[in-house]
Amino acid sequence: MSRPAGLEAALAAYARELARWGERMNLVGSTEPAALGRHFDDTLAAAAELPVGASVVDLGSGAGFPGVPLALARPDLRLALVEIREKRLAFLRHVVRELAPQVEVLGMSIESEPPRRFDFALLRAVARPPRSLELAAPWLRAGGEAWLWVGPDDGLPDAQAIPLASGGRILRVRVADFSRGTS
Repeated sequence: MSRPAGLEAALAAYARELARWGERMNLVGSTEPAALGRHFDDTLAAAAELPVGASVVDLGSGAGFPGVPLALARPDLRLALVEIREKRLAFLRHVVRELAPQVEVLGMSIESEPPRRFDFALLRAVARPPRSLELAAPWLRAGGEAWLWVGPDDGLPDAQAIPLASGGRILRVRVADFSRGTS
């Protein structure tokens, strides 16, 4: 899938907001261009793999990775960001209002009962893979997939993984597989 017109400008605007808000609160480890570039590249690897019009939830969205760049790259997706921490929630609401108004921001714990089920649940830096899968399960509809951003040496199988330029990968696990304990 090709990148939409204006994506680079939208990502630059998001990076500026991360840096501006980052002066008052810790949103990401570094707002240096190289560090943000890796975050953007790791997110955009997922953008090409999601089906058109899919419903997607970013659990534990934090500073908005992977949800915000994904929304900027794929406005066709029905995307929700879930975050409980008030300061990060304020940041997400601001960024969504300014850059991606089609995105829904849910101020709640990922351990809460979800308001609805999604096709895909994205988890980046939330918990170890078994716990991430456990957290994702209630958010997914039958046939849905959890996508976990994992490192290169995590010992998990490569089946259905999307390689990342940073050396890690996105592990794709169907809800039927991990609900049976076969992940």
